[in-house]
Amino acid sequence: MENIENKETDKENLSSKKKALNLHFNSENRSKTVFFILVGVFIALDIFIAVFLFATRHFSPIFFESYQSPKMTRLYALDKNAHKSQISKIGMACYKFSEYQMSTIKDIYEDFETAGITVRIHVLPSKTENSDALPSQQKLYFKYGFLDSYDFSEKGKFIPLKYITNQRIVVQGNLEHAPEYFDVSFALKKSDNISSVIPRGFFIYVASRCRIEGVYVSPAKMGFDSSSAIPFYGFAATGGEVDFSNSYFDFSGAPMLFSSKGKDFSLSQFEIKFSDDENLKSKIDESVRSQINFGGENLSVKNVQNAKKIILPAAALKSPYSQMQIKTHKECIKSVILQNDLESLALKNQDSSFEPVYPVKTDPGLILNYPQENWRSLDYEIFAWDRFSKIIFFDTRNYDVQDRFFRRIAYFVEKAGYKGRILSDSELEGKHGYNAHDYSSESLAAFFNKAEELNFELNDEEKLLKRILIANDFFESDGKFVKAHDGGLISISRETAAWSRANLLAHEGWHTLFFRDADFRNFVSAVYHTMDSKSLDFLIKYFQSQISLGYDTTDDYLMNNEFMAYMLQQPLSAINDYYVSRASWASVTKYCPEDAAYIRRTNAQGLEDAAIALNEYVFDAYGLIAGNISLVSR
Repeated sequence: MENIENKETDKENLSSKKKALNLHFNSENRSKTVFFILVGVFIALDIFIAVFLFATRHFSPIFFESYQSPKMTRLYALDKNAHKSQISKIGMACYKFSEYQMSTIKDIYEDFETAGITVRIHVLPSKTENSDALPSQQKLYFKYGFLDSYDFSEKGKFIPLKYITNQRIVVQGNLEHAPEYFDVSFALKKSDNISSVIPRGFFIYVASRCRIEGVYVSPAKMGFDSSSAIPFYGFAATGGEVDFSNSYFDFSGAPMLFSSKGKDFSLSQFEIKFSDDENLKSKIDESVRSQINFGGENLSVKNVQNAKKIILPAAALKSPYSQMQIKTHKECIKSVILQNDLESLALKNQDSSFEPVYPVKTDPGLILNYPQENWRSLDYEIFAWDRFSKIIFFDTRNYDVQDRFFRRIAYFVEKAGYKGRILSDSELEGKHGYNAHDYSSESLAAFFNKAEELNFELNDEEKLLKRILIANDFFESDGKFVKAHDGGLISISRETAAWSRANLLAHEGWHTLFFRDADFRNFVSAVYHTMDSKSLDFLIKYFQSQISLGYDTTDDYLMNNEFMAYMLQQPLSAINDYYVSRASWASVTKYCPEDAAYIRRTNAQGLEDAAIALNEYVFDAYGLIAGNISLVSR
């Protein structure tokens, strides 16, 4: 019995050993399998890396980016420096564009009518002083230029550049004065055959240690912009030299990028950005102005707390495409960039109608003397206030043109005894609206809706005006009618004497701010209803005494608006004389002798007090002062 049990135990032990032995061999087999798999993976990975490195052996480490696409692609490196994207001593790095990259450059040019290729340069600390080996005029210089078809053989092989000849057009600068990082852009020249001017690549030559950080293609810009962490310098196809002091720029190459005549001239604009330093901002009693000279024409540009930038249309200047120099307070100006207004360019491409419907962006100070030969229409030009949305200015050739646009609207909106009525041409015969006009989008919408309701046939200018207002988002279509958005419109005329145009522009400009800003309206109302009552009585009776004004003095909104504009249309220093003189007019003394005598006796003190309160508000809110809605003067 015992033997039987021992035998069974031996069998069990033997079975256990076999199982253990099997487990050992299975484990060993699995380990070998894993080992061979890992070896295979490593071999495959090595092969993949080798293939990848072979396939990308000509790629540089920097990327090509585009204004229109998030796609990033690497540039071809044509030499060792480009392969590292770093130049460790005097020398150059040369890069080639791929077919895709050249196609992207072409797309930018065709869509925006210009293209610039921007390179970011990182200036590295010099390990040794190599500049003694260079001619003195080239010490620490960098040069940026394009590679063209003649830089490659017929088979496409790069012909290395041994040196940079003076025949090459380049952008250059002295790195002794450069920031650590900067962007420099080189534009393609204008051509009817864009494919013929697209570069095959570019080179960077430096006399100091530098790294090339990236390449970006976008619509072309000229000028300098130091408002961000990395300064920008843009040049036309004529090249040029970077002024790292940011006080000078030569725009004489601009005709190779931008139009200098015709309707497209209005698309070119200078964007000037101000410093954010509060110590450089104007105070209410102390103006801080930079004098900027464009080709001999001096402009005075005011730096205020509430303005980040201003727009100067190239067509507004006498010599826009010339040398520019900031002569005073250059620390206030962080950027002067010339570029096409891309928003207006897109709108122009959508609507190529003969009559201009989209405004030229500008500071109001350039409207008064805007060259009439640069108007896009014989009869009128329209402008948009560069600082405030939904405010447009009409300037018309004469009063006849202005009346065809606005006379019927004037009687419908403001004229006492006519408000709410649309007068026929025969009823308007012999009547004059105003020498200048101002209307809110709501009152304009009411006029056009009333005409639609009555099936009234408007004249050609009124139909054009409606189309302009719809195009600029003052209105939206609501079936046969229109629905008003925010906004204000003013009009002046070239027939008005020059001295009066400035006052009218200021007067009407204040109205547009009143239309668009509820806080301003509330403040005006507070001053209107708490000021010296006898002075206010005089002002209202003065309005009533002047038949040509025709204001409906029972309209509280209109009276608030006109009171404000009459207080702010002239400088504070002129307000006493302005109203004392009017209180002496025969038409006024006859209409309100006691009120006129009160103004003369008090030297218009009540009106001056109201003007001071309004002046303080508009300076705090907009950076503007009584008598002037502009930041730019000639």
